[in-house]
Amino acid sequence: MKRQKLAGKLFLLLCLFAGMVACSNDMQVIQRIVNPDEEPDLTAFQVKMDYSDSAILQMHLETPLIKQFTGEKNPRDSFPNGLHVWMYEKNGTLNAEIRANWALHDNTKKLWEARNNVVITRSNGESLESEQMFWDEAKGIVYSTKVTKYTSETGTTTTGRNGMWAKQDFSEWKMFNGNGTLVFNDEVTAP
Repeated sequence: MKRQKLAGKLFLLLCLFAGMVACSNDMQVIQRIVNPDEEPDLTAFQVKMDYSDSAILQMHLETPLIKQFTGEKNPRDSFPNGLHVWMYEKNGTLNAEIRANWALHDNTKKLWEARNNVVITRSNGESLESEQMFWDEAKGIVYSTKVTKYTSETGTTTTGRNGMWAKQDFSEWKMFNGNGTLVFNDEVTAP
């Protein structure tokens, strides 16, 4: 009889221990429940998207991974593995290509942020390179506070050590704390 009582007590202890282990809390699971804005509402792989206006293609985007967050606090699209974007003129000709190893689009502010190997190449041969760049859709400007290199269609380069600012069509632009290299008759002259 004593053995049965002892076995019963051991079984009860094992059940209590198993219950305690089963009830242990994973902090990531708790965070998802407490803060649902941190979990994507949609995750998609190998995505190709076209944006058009009045049936005219404006932008084509490709990304290996997109995470969309649609919560009220901070609706955004995250591209943690980078993206490649083609931007088109109203007549359908290619205007520019954008590549980055990471990007984020804030849907409320209409603000794009690209990081890590950001390269913008225009169809006329101009290019911008930086480790971080922003495109404010609402204001129609592109800017960076990081070192940014501009290369003109003729090969002239200007580097803004404290970033740059430009209208999105590059009709106006500024480099901050810049220096550059000018190309004349295939000879390079440094300042």
